[in-house]
Amino acid sequence: MEHLVPREQTDWLVQLLVEAGLGPAEIRVLVTRLCFEVIVADDAGTDARLLEVIADRRPAVRAAWVEVIDRMTSPTGR
Repeated sequence: MEHLVPREQTDWLVQLLVEAGLGPAEIRVLVTRLCFEVIVADDAGTDARLLEVIADRRPAVRAAWVEVIDRMTSPTGR
């Protein structure tokens, strides 16, 4: 399967989650959940639902998740 985005760019997006100790399977679940919420959401409460996904995780994982969401949704791609 051909990737639409260069590997370096996808690595950069999730690097903070890797550094926080999450494995590929956990990252895949979180990113899939992010995509689902963005697609089906009516905007009301989306932010809260995205934070609920990691509510039971360590602070480092929660902080990394917030940054990953910002990286994925920022128009500038910081």
